[in-house]
Amino acid sequence: MSNALREQLLKSGLVSKDQAQQMEKQTKLQSHQQAKAQQRDKKRNVAPSVDPQSVAYQVAKAREEEIAHAKELNRQRELERQHKELQAQSRQLIDTFHVNDSDAEISYHFMDGNTIKHLSVTSKQRTQLGNGQLGIAKWEDHYYLIPVSVIEKLLERTPETVVCFYPSQNAKKEEADPYAAYPVPDDLMW
Repeated sequence: MSNALREQLLKSGLVSKDQAQQMEKQTKLQSHQQAKAQQRDKKRNVAPSVDPQSVAYQVAKAREEEIAHAKELNRQRELERQHKELQAQSRQLIDTFHVNDSDAEISYHFMDGNTIKHLSVTSKQRTQLGNGQLGIAKWEDHYYLIPVSVIEKLLERTPETVVCFYPSQNAKKEEADPYAAYPVPDDLMW
């Protein structure tokens, strides 16, 4: 019991001097026993027991849940920001590098999901599409012819925008053949 409270209770006559001393002894004894129990638990490496019904425990648990919720919200916001950033980069790449020709007369048919779509191309662009030098990207229901270098960047950022792209088969064969650099001699006899 604090001295100020003890003095007030004694002055008002609610507690006698003996009762105040007895309460003080009990308080000291309890704090001493708690300190001993903590030291004993510390020596045994036992975590102090926590009462799950205590107000302090409930407040700490609520605070931990609030922190976890805030972290999850921040993670979601960061993912959303990154997604928007990638979308903006893809949009800029398509706007900058598309090679659609307004005078194109050949209709090039391709699949977009389960539907067949067509795009007007020139004969040169049609050949480039077949050779894997061009690809088709979709943005806001419009289709754009895009060079292969930009298609690769779009595939890294937003693969859903690339609708039609046939990678060059020659490049794959050259990478796969380990003896391509060694010419076969003309005088080789089997």
